[in-house]
Amino acid sequence: MGADTTGTGLPWVEAIADSFPHHAFSAFHTTRLPALNAERRDMVADDLAGVPPLAFRVPDGRTYTWIAGPDGVRAVEGDADAATLVELDEATFSEYVNELLTANGCVRTQRAEIVRGGLEGWKRWEPATRALLTGRPIYTGAVWDTLVDRDGAPLDLHRSFPADGDREEIRHFLDTAGFVHIKGVYDAAEIAQFGAEVEYVRSQTTPGDGLSWWSVNSDGDEVVTRINYLGRHSDVLQQLCFEPRMTELARLADPAYRVCDDRLDGPMVFVKSSNVVKGSGDLGWHTDDGIGGHPVLCPLIQAGIQLDHANPANGQLMVLAGSHRYVNHWLSWGDEGDLPVVRIETEPGDLTLHFGDIMHSTPPPTGPAAGRRALYYKFSEQKTFDWVPSGCHYNDALFHADKAGRIGARATTH
Repeated sequence: MGADTTGTGLPWVEAIADSFPHHAFSAFHTTRLPALNAERRDMVADDLAGVPPLAFRVPDGRTYTWIAGPDGVRAVEGDADAATLVELDEATFSEYVNELLTANGCVRTQRAEIVRGGLEGWKRWEPATRALLTGRPIYTGAVWDTLVDRDGAPLDLHRSFPADGDREEIRHFLDTAGFVHIKGVYDAAEIAQFGAEVEYVRSQTTPGDGLSWWSVNSDGDEVVTRINYLGRHSDVLQQLCFEPRMTELARLADPAYRVCDDRLDGPMVFVKSSNVVKGSGDLGWHTDDGIGGHPVLCPLIQAGIQLDHANPANGQLMVLAGSHRYVNHWLSWGDEGDLPVVRIETEPGDLTLHFGDIMHSTPPPTGPAAGRRALYYKFSEQKTFDWVPSGCHYNDALFHADKAGRIGARATTH
């Protein structure tokens, strides 16, 4: 797979979509949606209370409005009462139903257009939609009751484990919380070598190369924030894909996981900088399947080798514990309420693991001279390798120009 069959420049959607059931637009609204609502209305009714109606329209004019009420969701023909109206073709609607595209992904890949209202109106419906379609519950403060250790006591979400820690305890923590912090996996000499390799790769990386992300700081300088496929310039960082300590720990999630050494951006490094004013240097709450592809990409483990101290001043990873087991609202910083926010503080040589579909974030560093670097290696199931070819990522859309010619991975106008 991976051939661009329709000239979209997106080498995955059409080929992968053929592997999933097709959902006819009218039949879904008249038959499938009522059946799903009858089974799962209690999962969504409270979440959708007071949410304005959402409508979908296909090119031949057929239109259905989703209306929320005490009995869940019902669909009616037309769009007269819809606050948000989305226009898309039937194939895209089917891919949305199959979780191959999110609302954001549909719009970002220009496969859907919001003709009334805004994207936020569509995204507000998305958790309930996914709950109806998949049976996964919506993430709320009720998650606290599930964050327990093997004895049933509340999980210490700030706990870290030694490199030789009990594997069953680490596995349980990772499965339950969606992340884990393991101390001292790599020694100072190894970290110094990895850091030198990163700096060499950074010296070889230029804006607009299509394999790196850039931001702009308050001085107007472009700074690199992410470099993909590090093996282009460093065999040391490429061979880390098969490093046995990381491999063994990542496979606590599933012994069948394979390292994504040649796809899904391969080995990569994140670099945090202070005073970023434009670009993707600081990422709000998101999941790695944020434009779509949940059944293709997930479950997926991100293994992070920490090269520098991670703390508020230097930049750090934040996660919403347990959210990988749910469907999630798209949150802004400060909107977390009673949800279990965990700020992970690490030292050089530590290893972090987190699921790609946990809600996670990298807020702006508070210090004036941040420079935290973290290497990341992905581990996924065989199905991901079957669907996503070498050299490709489900998120390839991030590097495709929009109608104005802008490429999303670069912050400057060009």
